[in-house]
Amino acid sequence: RSEFYAGPVFTDGKTYSFEGGTSVRTDTGYGFALGFGHKFNPRLSGAIELEWSGSDYRATVQPGPGNPNAAATLNGTLDTWTVRFLGTYHFIEGPFTPFVTGGLGWTYLDTNIPTGLPQNICWYYPWYGSYCGSYVPPDTTTKFSYNAGVGLRMELGKGYVRALASQQWVDYGGSSGSGSATQYRIDFGIRF
Repeated sequence: RSEFYAGPVFTDGKTYSFEGGTSVRTDTGYGFALGFGHKFNPRLSGAIELEWSGSDYRATVQPGPGNPNAAATLNGTLDTWTVRFLGTYHFIEGPFTPFVTGGLGWTYLDTNIPTGLPQNICWYYPWYGSYCGSYVPPDTTTKFSYNAGVGLRMELGKGYVRALASQQWVDYGGSSGSGSATQYRIDFGIRF
């Protein structure tokens, strides 16, 4: 059987340390996930998920070698969009079951840190015509990501609800390596 699910995502706040002494502290993040899955048998299923999450952060940026300026702090919002393919194994058959899940995908990160001067641009909307405004290009990147989690699932007729705690890792590459975030979800689904 196939299934569709959606639910809120809560991401724990965390402190990250980077090369040169720069550090970032994120607040608890909030987001939303959508998924489409298929149950191959009563214990094994696969899915594709789309997830958005956003969290506020405070960064302490250290000056580079030879820079006489003091450390600077900045506040911003980190937005992430993830697409992942995952598999889930249910330990028992029946309407109530614990499960483990793991997946691979890509995460798009938008730090909302400006990378240039504001640009004035114009474009045409289909229903009300021309619009002009300013745009500041932000620092963005897309990176490989993977996750693993555990949870409980309860089937209720053609629907179900599941609670899930997972860890997501994003491979930043270079000297930054990978970073992780703990996420909690409550998914509401329908089987068809």
